[in-house]
Amino acid sequence: MSQRNQVYLILLHIGLGVLIAKLPFFSKFYAILIFLAGLYVVVKNKNRNNEILYVIAYIAGSEVLLRTTNGGFFYEYGKYLMLFFTFLGFLLSGLPKIKNPYWFFLFLLLPSIFISFHFLENDYRRKISFEILGPICLGFLSVYNYNKSLFLKEIKLILSSIGFPLVTTCFYLIINYTYNLDKVNMYGSNFYYSGNFAPNQLATVLGFGFFIYFLKVFQAKKYSMVFYFYLLLFCLIFYRGLLTFSRGGIVSGIIAIFCFILIVHLSKLNTSRVKEYILIFILFLSVITIVDYQTKNSLSSRYTNITKFDFSEKKLKKGRYMLVSSDVNNFIENPVFGVGVGVGQEIRKANYNNNINTHSEVTRLVSEHGLLGLTCFFILIIFPIINFKHNIGNIYLIPLFVFWFLSINHSATRIILPLFLYSLTLIKIYPNQEERN
Repeated sequence: MSQRNQVYLILLHIGLGVLIAKLPFFSKFYAILIFLAGLYVVVKNKNRNNEILYVIAYIAGSEVLLRTTNGGFFYEYGKYLMLFFTFLGFLLSGLPKIKNPYWFFLFLLLPSIFISFHFLENDYRRKISFEILGPICLGFLSVYNYNKSLFLKEIKLILSSIGFPLVTTCFYLIINYTYNLDKVNMYGSNFYYSGNFAPNQLATVLGFGFFIYFLKVFQAKKYSMVFYFYLLLFCLIFYRGLLTFSRGGIVSGIIAIFCFILIVHLSKLNTSRVKEYILIFILFLSVITIVDYQTKNSLSSRYTNITKFDFSEKKLKKGRYMLVSSDVNNFIENPVFGVGVGVGQEIRKANYNNNINTHSEVTRLVSEHGLLGLTCFFILIIFPIINFKHNIGNIYLIPLFVFWFLSINHSATRIILPLFLYSLTLIKIYPNQEERN
């Protein structure tokens, strides 16, 4: 797809964001359109050009928008849609061989599901599905993408497919949730600027959004109209991300950018773009300064608290300190199979009078799956590293892997996007036809 066509699609998605902001019911039609258009493209081409990946990428980019606008027909609409297209991919392209390590990953998740039936009393189906649906999606996506081969231009287009609906999300927020100092709260995440939805989820997708448009600035011709267009989108998405006051996704996006710059520098690719990096850095600091000024220094107060650690007894009995402590204790007391899927929340409710779901998928795995969960975690870490060793020219693998790892440690597997990004780290990327053959 040419740069011009991508710009047209971005403009279309800006218009879509304005339309959904003004006519909220259109979000339902958008959810239906994603499914029908995706199904048509995949079936028509029989997935010969990896259309499944483009469709899933688009679903990953639009999931949080559909949740924010009540466009999905149920909360996990995006995840079930993703599973549908993944299974359709198996049907059209063939089921991966049993030696695929992610079949083993999925198998290791099963024992703790059966254990949980004995401990969960009410609404166990919902509690189990809430915790396990994300890892199941991660497993099947990884099965599908493991050792798959793509051209560099294809992976760029997949990332662009994620980026299109993220522009829609940004402009929906800009139109419907304008600047209002009365809505600023330095002591926590901001629901108003997050579309009255989960700030953690909005910050995660917006964090990856400004990372994508940083990549596009990097790829565009120097100082062209397209270059400045992508630079503007980078600043707008970063601006709206900061206003969520949710730190995890924003910090993850920033670290992913630094990882990308480091990889490019070490690979000696386009090292002549130092001036562009300086320009982006100046704009980056300018956006932070503007948001901090608008919020009367609340932004700097919010982010300064990242480096302040309070290990007092009161602090350890609430928030994320308590979540990690509870998960670790569960693992120590039930090291083999864990306490069972969804049981960790019940234990926290009984011991701490707190009904919060865990924010870290790593601690949840060891808490609710025990040593089997720890094995799952090792599988997730090892195989991207092996892929990088044999595909060292893949400049996207490390940033995507880092973003995934940081995301599952502040938002677990709540949304598809980090899960899909992880599966992309398992793909072998070739720069051209000759090298692939």
